[in-house]
Amino acid sequence: MPKPAPPHGTVTLLDEEAGTQMLSFFSTTVVLLLGTAVSLAYLFDALSSLPLRPATLICALALATLIGIRKGHARIAGQILIWGSWAIILASAPFGSGNRSVGVVGIPLLIFMQGWLKGPRHAIGMTIATVAALLGISLAEHYNWITQAGPIPPLLRWLMLCAIFCIMGFFTVLSHRLHLKRYSEQVRLATTLALVTEHSPIMLAAVDAEGRYRYVNNNYAHFHGKSTDELIGNPVVDTVGADTLRQIRQTLLKNDDGRGAYRSRHQDPVSGIERWLETSVQQARTNDGAEDGFYAILRDITDEVRSAEQVNFLAYHDSLTGLPNRALMLDRLRQAILRGEREDSLVVVCYLDLDGFKRLNDTWGHSTGDSVLIQLADRLQDCVRGTDTVARLGGDEFVVLLGGIENREEIPATVARLLKAVECPIPISESRSIALSASIGVSVCPLNGEEPDVLLRNADQAMLIAKQSGRSRCSLFDTELEGRARALYQTTANVERGLAEGEFVLFYQPRVNMRLGTVVGVEALIRWAHPEEGLILPVSFLPYVEGSEVAVRLGRWVLAEALSQMQRWSAIGLHLPISVNISGHHLKAPGFGEHLAKLLEAHPGIPAERLEIEILETAAMEDVEKVARIIRDSASLGVSFALDDFGTGHSSLTYVRRLPARTLKIDKSFVRNILEDPEDLAIAKGVVALARSFGREVVAEGMETIEHGVALLSIGCEHAQGYGIAHPMPAEAVPAWIAQWKCPACWGDAPRPAT
Repeated sequence: MPKPAPPHGTVTLLDEEAGTQMLSFFSTTVVLLLGTAVSLAYLFDALSSLPLRPATLICALALATLIGIRKGHARIAGQILIWGSWAIILASAPFGSGNRSVGVVGIPLLIFMQGWLKGPRHAIGMTIATVAALLGISLAEHYNWITQAGPIPPLLRWLMLCAIFCIMGFFTVLSHRLHLKRYSEQVRLATTLALVTEHSPIMLAAVDAEGRYRYVNNNYAHFHGKSTDELIGNPVVDTVGADTLRQIRQTLLKNDDGRGAYRSRHQDPVSGIERWLETSVQQARTNDGAEDGFYAILRDITDEVRSAEQVNFLAYHDSLTGLPNRALMLDRLRQAILRGEREDSLVVVCYLDLDGFKRLNDTWGHSTGDSVLIQLADRLQDCVRGTDTVARLGGDEFVVLLGGIENREEIPATVARLLKAVECPIPISESRSIALSASIGVSVCPLNGEEPDVLLRNADQAMLIAKQSGRSRCSLFDTELEGRARALYQTTANVERGLAEGEFVLFYQPRVNMRLGTVVGVEALIRWAHPEEGLILPVSFLPYVEGSEVAVRLGRWVLAEALSQMQRWSAIGLHLPISVNISGHHLKAPGFGEHLAKLLEAHPGIPAERLEIEILETAAMEDVEKVARIIRDSASLGVSFALDDFGTGHSSLTYVRRLPARTLKIDKSFVRNILEDPEDLAIAKGVVALARSFGREVVAEGMETIEHGVALLSIGCEHAQGYGIAHPMPAEAVPAWIAQWKCPACWGDAPRPAT
């Protein structure tokens, strides 16, 4: 690596090789010129005078310098030649023409040579020494110590020579400094270039016409597991192989400008890792245009290639599970359809949506949810063939493509495997696992369409019907199913519109204490006051929105409207508790407790104890721990809970004890037949006994006659509601009904249950 230039005056602009060449040229020229002069003098002058002539001595010095250069002593030989010639010229001047001697004219050349070979300081020193020597000769001539005749006085000639020598010295120093500045810049650039090339991640190599390394940088040598000394001068083919060298030559031949580039894979000899290299090559040429090998610049683009591969992978695959995404799935579905046409086979599209996955995310966190999705993706792939495709569309939705199906009878077994794979417990920690379920919709090509988008849409519609039918279900698409799916979509959209336009109202059904003959509250029941179809009962629209965000918004509206109605009744002196039904999805939705608290704060005049929230027993059993936690949090606000339709589910005594609901509501299906069916009466008795055991209140729903009331009172159930008491009515009708309602006398006289 080149070193920075030392200070001016101590540096030579010529390196050792260039200085030697210059000295050789000067010595050879002196030998030829002076040798010729001496030879001519030998022919015309006396032989005895020749060995003493200055020219003969200087010629001898030049010959000695050439011999010294050949033996490797160029610097010493050069100084002997320069200073020896200088001494001979000045020493011979007093015995010749003094300061008018011909040799004196050659001293400026010696000064210039000394400045370029040794430095400007040496040139200045020789100039001063020359001026002093010639001054002595001139003074000797002036005082006639030596007699030299001439037209110009010796001192004046001395002054003239001094001017010439000083000009030559100044020119030597100036030219040296100018060239030194340029030389220093070249050294600096060379140093910078050396640093860049030796420490650059780019690999550089120069190859000569014989296919041998002329130059390589450290990075190139390191990549091949060798040092630069081991490579330079050795054949390229020994390092990169004949195939690579052939590829380089072909790349150069392809382009008229003698340059080209290509990409290739190489195994790193040090680490053994496969690397991608981008090689740029440039034909090297001599000054006369002949080919002289080539230059190669190699860049490690492994990270770039892998990044591009990753981007391309993510364009067609799911980033979480690595499964094909929608774009790749649709492309494979097109290929499967074409293959099915050729082979006369069926293509099955299974649209899979996890049941309650949002609740899992809310309960255990998104990182756990992601882990579950990854494990589930692996399971789904394990239960299909290698030719089938499992794709993730996003969230908790997957699609499984099955090709080459001979008949529809094969479909149920495949779907059963998918459901089983989902339902098998998935570990989320070392000590805990969770069980999932899925709803699957199936469409078949060509029976349900022959276009990828149509098949996917039909499978999606079938999945929605399966989800509406319950958990862990499968539904095959058909024409009737398409109508149901469209009705589901249309009804959901209409409910959203109706909610936005204020078309929903609440009706209220009174709840009474039959023993005391008092009204103890009302149950709020939603109705849709459709502008065209009139009053629509909830059974016609609630099932369509169950489990959706629309159900949550609808439930929030019911809570807000019920609290507002309590406020309006309180203003007229009617302090009536209200029971409100909400869906399990709404109850377990994120932010339920916070929203309930805000509603209560917005109605400060209403005691929270007057609000009761009813949830289905079956919804509570889906996630007892979470529901119990929500009930406890709401109870801290003062709100109470009731388990609606109690007896229709599979509650155990443990579940009832763990759920802090204040009220159990006997389902109307049991109340309706207690007069005729002993089993229903026994169930009603059991619910009453259970409620009493746990200190809960009990309410009978669907009480249709006075006789039903007597029977309920006889088993210990005093609170009831139903058509036998009052039909649901608008809010404005409630005060008048309460004012005129009278309890049947037989209820007050009804027997009490035996204790």
